[in-house]
Amino acid sequence: MCRSAQRRAKEQAIDERFEKRIEEGLRKIQASCQKKKHKPVTIATRVGRLLERNTRAAALFEVQVEADASGFARLRWSKREAWRRWARLSEGCYVLRSNVTDWSADDLWRAYIQLTEAEAAFRIQKSDLAIRPVWHQKEERV
Repeated sequence: MCRSAQRRAKEQAIDERFEKRIEEGLRKIQASCQKKKHKPVTIATRVGRLLERNTRAAALFEVQVEADASGFARLRWSKREAWRRWARLSEGCYVLRSNVTDWSADDLWRAYIQLTEAEAAFRIQKSDLAIRPVWHQKEERV
């Protein structure tokens, strides 16, 4: 298992961005429920779409759509601290798997970094060239 401080910071920023989006969306839906009378099914659909668009942090939120005494929707939500603790613990961690058994962890890490750098170089080279076949429609253009 590898731990990377840069990857951890990146994943934390991503999680925080998705968390903020969900929180803002839930607040808007909650305000909408208080202003106007909505059916619980409608609100559940909106919440489902919101969580679907922000799956990265969707598990952090426990959302309940209930019908109040008059049959209209009421939205309640809270954050799951257990999920947040697990996310903080696992951020920046990933596993490198290899069929080479006689390499040390440092050798495997260097090979992995070298491979990613080579892939990036080929990706840049390929995009700059924009190589594609030219299919001429007329004989005089060949």
